[in-house]
Amino acid sequence: MKKEELIEHRDRVKDHLVVWIVLTICLQILTVFHILAFLKYVVWLSAAYSILLIILWCYLEFKILHLK
Repeated sequence: MKKEELIEHRDRVKDHLVVWIVLTICLQILTVFHILAFLKYVVWLSAAYSILLIILWCYLEFKILHLK
């Protein structure tokens, strides 16, 4: 892939990452109030997806830095 394409992918991943982290925090706040019982599982899945996005973002950063 070209460096420009990698940068575009990285920027999209970064945007998704911000949204998912904010969503995870909001859902965690809702679990404190015990609104829905299954919400804690949704929070765990959301956190896992955020971690996956962090790993992908780091990988793309590494590829961009080492691409000539």
